[in-house]
Amino acid sequence: MRVVETFASHLHQPDASVELLAFDIAAVAAPHLDVAAQLARIDLLAQLAGARLGSSTIDQPSAAEFLQVFTGDLAFHGNQDDYYDPRNSLLDAVIERRTGLPIMLCLLCIAIGRRLGLRVDGLGFPNHFMARFVDGEGEWLIDPFHNAVVAAWEAEEYLASVVGRRMTLTQELFEPVTARDMALRILNNLRSAYFMRSEVDRLLDVLRLQAVMVPENPHLWRDRAVLHFRQEAWEEAAHDLRRYFSLLGALPHLFPDDVQSAFDLSPLDSEDRKLVAMHRRITHVLNHLN
Repeated sequence: MRVVETFASHLHQPDASVELLAFDIAAVAAPHLDVAAQLARIDLLAQLAGARLGSSTIDQPSAAEFLQVFTGDLAFHGNQDDYYDPRNSLLDAVIERRTGLPIMLCLLCIAIGRRLGLRVDGLGFPNHFMARFVDGEGEWLIDPFHNAVVAAWEAEEYLASVVGRRMTLTQELFEPVTARDMALRILNNLRSAYFMRSEVDRLLDVLRLQAVMVPENPHLWRDRAVLHFRQEAWEEAAHDLRRYFSLLGALPHLFPDDVQSAFDLSPLDSEDRKLVAMHRRITHVLNHLN
């Protein structure tokens, strides 16, 4: 699958930008997406932002000035009316519609800021993503989803008001996230959106990209197996189940008649026992097909 191959290639490039990875992800919904043209759209946004900030302030605009240009002049805003729309996590759609999830808006702030020579990083707080903007007066947190600029020392109180519960922020959470980390978080959001809408084909595409990033996550292979089973993609489902049980260290459970005397099999929980039964049914089907 070309989308997966392209994403994997870019992922392993140390200098791959987060917007490039995000466009690779967007190709899940638009396989023929012209990534070069989309990157040029961000270049244009940066040019427009630079012009609005003005030559006298471009070397050191304030966080508030930058956010005003982003949410005002460029008209980006958070999609609070339909938060779980998959398009909120597809970068080409976010640019086209000027709306999206917090991480996607922050991604554009980062990409535009970098093109203007500004210091803008991503911060992956629990349940909410924000950007850090460094100007002549210090460090500020930008929330383009809610159009807010927050001092770092106000972060805990601000996040409590946004997510509805108090949390303790460790210093580690104030470390900039990598492009890879942001890509994984975008995929998690997109996975949830497609799951809620029961868009199985798109969901499987997202899981394929996640398998490139976190191949040792057993739950990823379990979910793939179930989806393939529902599609009657028997060989794919069998492969995914074997990978799942192998990562659990419980592969012999799938072949009890062959290895029962050689292994001391620990008991499985009820969900995994259902998966064993699923594998037996798949094996039965494949035996009849072959």
